[in-house]
Amino acid sequence: MRAPRRDELRAYLPERGIDTEVYYPTPLHLQPCFPGGREGDCPEAERACREVLALPVHPELDLDQLDYVSESIAAFYR
Repeated sequence: MRAPRRDELRAYLPERGIDTEVYYPTPLHLQPCFPGGREGDCPEAERACREVLALPVHPELDLDQLDYVSESIAAFYR
């Protein structure tokens, strides 16, 4: 999901037993394996890397667990 205040949300959710992950903290054009990219070249990719947060949403999650994740996120933003 794209989350305003992503890093704060990411610190809050483990307190509620919810693991998260940031898979792409650096956009591809700024990775060392792709030389020549500069900050500002791909502003949407850079913004996504600051906002995207992976949540525990998978087929094994039951509806109560999914509700808990959703409610926890809603509580953070309230």
